[in-house]
Amino acid sequence: MAKLSLWVDYSQLAALRDFVVQTSHELGLDSATIYDLQLAVDEACTNVVRHAYDGESGRLELEIQATGEGVRVTVWDWGQPFDPENIPEPDVTAPLEQRPLGGLGLFLMRQTMDEVQFDFDPEKGNRLTMLKRIQRRA
Repeated sequence: MAKLSLWVDYSQLAALRDFVVQTSHELGLDSATIYDLQLAVDEACTNVVRHAYDGESGRLELEIQATGEGVRVTVWDWGQPFDPENIPEPDVTAPLEQRPLGGLGLFLMRQTMDEVQFDFDPEKGNRLTMLKRIQRRA
């Protein structure tokens, strides 16, 4: 298991992406899986900075762990919680000029990961858990 804890703002997102790539290589993951993990984590952490911390710096912990099923990524923050059920599904079939700017983060996380779960606790913070299943070679 690899864990990173830092005060995050937009300038720290590259360091988080690098941590995901380095840890993924250490776990022996293929390039497609690494891309999916990197995209999901980048979207999740960008959303934390933008929404949970209102564009300001705040505490974030990122944990990446190999499991029997694949790779579990957990992101903790202590910012403003939100209800993912209130986030509308984007219309990705609409012409580009009719689509709002942004709003694809949660959609992309759900597209690239096999499970996406949010838990909110006023004392323990906000926890996002994502699972990417990996086919093991026999």
